[in-house]
Amino acid sequence: MKRITEMNPAEFRELLHTLVNEELFKSRERLAALLTQNGTQEALSAEFFHFHGDTEDLGFWFEAYEQDPLKGLDLYTPLGKKLKRQREYILANRKTTLEERIHRRMGVYLKSDPMPDKRIIELSPDEFRELLHILVTQDIFASRERLAALLEQNTPIEQLDTAFREFFVAYELLELALEDYYYDPDEGLEMQPEFAEELDRRIADYEAGRTKLVPMEKIFKKLGIE
Repeated sequence: MKRITEMNPAEFRELLHTLVNEELFKSRERLAALLTQNGTQEALSAEFFHFHGDTEDLGFWFEAYEQDPLKGLDLYTPLGKKLKRQREYILANRKTTLEERIHRRMGVYLKSDPMPDKRIIELSPDEFRELLHILVTQDIFASRERLAALLEQNTPIEQLDTAFREFFVAYELLELALEDYYYDPDEGLEMQPEFAEELDRRIADYEAGRTKLVPMEKIFKKLGIE
């Protein structure tokens, strides 16, 4: 994917339109409504499944943004002071590297990655609801509304760049709020016997040398993915 800092104005605007229309913002509205309506634990868990996945999907877009989001900003304006304070908080409290976070989004924990000490599945109903309240009130959702409004007004690219940086830092805060929680969407689900038997058979075939693993690079090349 092309680096965000290398995009021309038209490409950058197109990216911003994509970001503000990501599924996360629809999932957040549904989750917030369930909390307001005192939805059941089952309903909240089902919607959190989408919210968590959509958060990770949004994060994939930011992997190509390697610039310091504060670089070039006037840090003496109200917004500049706010972003500086938030960024300092993120850097002081974040435990993971970019590489570790990228792998987490793929469902993999590197050996160097500090495993989260809290498991979503083990939270009490009250603790789970408290976490959800924290998540749906994150600054990224207000930041998204401001960015979407600027796009509708055909705002100059310089202002959009500043709004994007605010949006990016807000995403980092959302990511940080989830960093200490382990979540496996398949955890607690019962595996169908037929699938378990097939999985065991394939593992046995591989260990016996009857089958070989196909490198992901070959699969991506076959599918035309760079």
